[in-house]
Amino acid sequence: MIKKLIYIAFTLTVIALVSSLTGCKKGDNDPFLSLRSRTARVTGEWKLKEGVVTYESNFGGSLTSETTVYTETTITTNGASDSYIETLTINKDGTYTMSIIEDGDDLTVSGVWFFAGKIKDLDLKNKESIILTPQEYSEPGGAVTINGLHQFNGLHHSDALIIDRLANDELIFKGDYNHDTGAGLNFGSSSTYEKRYEKQ
Repeated sequence: MIKKLIYIAFTLTVIALVSSLTGCKKGDNDPFLSLRSRTARVTGEWKLKEGVVTYESNFGGSLTSETTVYTETTITTNGASDSYIETLTINKDGTYTMSIIEDGDDLTVSGVWFFAGKIKDLDLKNKESIILTPQEYSEPGGAVTINGLHQFNGLHHSDALIIDRLANDELIFKGDYNHDTGAGLNFGSSSTYEKRYEKQ
């Protein structure tokens, strides 16, 4: 009887432990088990390794499409290529910085980030997507700004990115969106994105 009680207690402990570890799994391709929280995994310096972004639009019957392919060192849009390096640094204090060097020009964006909550209509779990809200950015040859920075207040053009995979050393954003102005109106756009980063 005692052995049976010990076995039951052990089994319940294992189930509770596994449940707590898998509770951090949000994205479809997240690791099955993780000893680190999502915040601990997402914070750090991430370098873009590869990606594809597509964009299609219909403005008054005029159709356009664009495909951008990223590698670790290049960006190619509809066949035209440039050198390209992208680094995303996500900090524990809720701030982030994105650094882009394209064809020798530097662009730096900084702002605040947070995990989005559960969105039932989009079938997104709590912390399955991340919000990046830029507060300032700097770029060469830009307009005259305060201290050389473009500055924003509030949720200015926030990016909501779906996290397909969040591991200790790999981060993948993947999703799509559609903008339809309604039946009978030839205006709308759609886009898909998939970008894979590795932690440095």
